[in-house]
Amino acid sequence: MFAYLKNSIAPLKILKNLTYLIVLSFLYSCSDESEMEKDVTDLPPIIEDPSVPALEKSVKADFPMVYVEELDQFQEFFKEQHETSFSHVPNKNWMSFTAGKDGILTKILLFGKANYLISEHYGSAMRGFVRESNPNTGTVFGEWELSRDEIVNQLAAQGLAENEPGWITIRMRGEIPQEAGKTYFLVCKEIDDERPWFGAFAFSEGNNYLPGRHWLHPGHDLVFRTYVGKTSDQIADEQKAAVNFQPAQPNQDNIVNNSPVMQPPPPKPMTEQNPPVDTPVEYKPAVDVEQKKTTEAESAPNSNSKERKEVQEKSLFDRLFKKKNSNE
Repeated sequence: MFAYLKNSIAPLKILKNLTYLIVLSFLYSCSDESEMEKDVTDLPPIIEDPSVPALEKSVKADFPMVYVEELDQFQEFFKEQHETSFSHVPNKNWMSFTAGKDGILTKILLFGKANYLISEHYGSAMRGFVRESNPNTGTVFGEWELSRDEIVNQLAAQGLAENEPGWITIRMRGEIPQEAGKTYFLVCKEIDDERPWFGAFAFSEGNNYLPGRHWLHPGHDLVFRTYVGKTSDQIADEQKAAVNFQPAQPNQDNIVNNSPVMQPPPPKPMTEQNPPVDTPVEYKPAVDVEQKKTTEAESAPNSNSKERKEVQEKSLFDRLFKKKNSNE
């Protein structure tokens, strides 16, 4: 009898213990949730200070959308094995040119190659902007960027190795105005990797491009090309004087492709026998055609003139002879 009671009480104890465990676990979970909710509700409210501006991500300007693009300024002579670089230090960070056309500066081409990959002097990229009239204080327009990897890719597209010179395209971002007769400066503002120099660009001596120069020397000019484009509004403004002019709405297919794949022919190296000096055209006054024919006819001997001369001499002889005989 006692044994039976003992065996029946044991399962009840186990069931009772399990019930205690379930209740305790439930109470523990509820206490955790209440504590978590209490922590959340006890956080101080967020107060936004309107005087503190929100952080803005730096967004690059877009490439200008132009529908006509033309070559403007260029200098295409260079000295063999003469190369220079851009720095981010003032007075060592610019090249200048004078615009010959009105419009928007779309790109500048420089002739050169990639600098050394591993060097304590050359950085992996440079970036800057364009200034008007003065490289240090002029009005800032647009922005541009050029990396060593981009130079290598552009040279490879021309079938060149990274140590071979070729045309390097710098595409401009933002609308950089170009007014004919004004001088502009391509300025480098910073170089990556905390290095002082970037690039290996060819240049010439002798001040071959009078409307501009390179920072290195007043008589030094980079080998370069500038391209100027026009927006649809500029094209419409230029053609407003036409009678019944209706500016066509350009579509995306007419947008100029600024891809650097199509490159101009390589520039010409400077030599002592072939200096890059424009030979003046000698002015020759026009010669009257009739006068020229008359002169040639008079100067050219022919049989008719000889016969006329003989007849004249013979008649003169006859007259003299007859006069002499008559006197006798």
